[in-house]
Amino acid sequence: KKKDGDQKKLDDQKKNNQDDKKKKELDKKKQEELKKKDQDKKKKDGDQKKLDDQKKKLDDKNKKELDKKKQEELKKKTQDQKKKDGDQKKLDDQKKNNQDDKKKKELDKKKQEELKKKDQDKKKKDGDQKKLDDQKKKLDDKNKKELDKKKQEELKKKTQDQKKKESKEA
Repeated sequence: KKKDGDQKKLDDQKKNNQDDKKKKELDKKKQEELKKKDQDKKKKDGDQKKLDDQKKKLDDKNKKELDKKKQEELKKKTQDQKKKDGDQKKLDDQKKNNQDDKKKKELDKKKQEELKKKDQDKKKKDGDQKKLDDQKKKLDDKNKKELDKKKQEELKKKTQDQKKKESKEA
């Protein structure tokens, strides 16, 4: 009995040792699996971070290119607008110059017409004055002739009277 009891103790102890050994191996296996899972997760997280970083770099690059493109478009639009404004200003200036030229021509034409009218008025006035002068001269000449004729007649009469007087005296 004792021997059987000792044997049983030994068998139990052996079994317990085997169970402990199995348990330890199982724990070790679980630990390794957990460690592997953890490493896989870290690797996956690392890979994901790399992907995220790459995506961010690409997004940044694309944003810069887009911003650059937008800047260039804006610059071009601004230049186009400036050119358009410049062209419009040229047109406006040209239009203004044309209007100024037209006004100047109209003013010059008006002045020319005024000068022409003054000249015509002067000629008319000079003509009227000449007519008056001619009429006056004619009248003066007529009056002078009549006066001369009258003087002649008076002189003739005096001469005749003188002759008569002289013939009476003689």
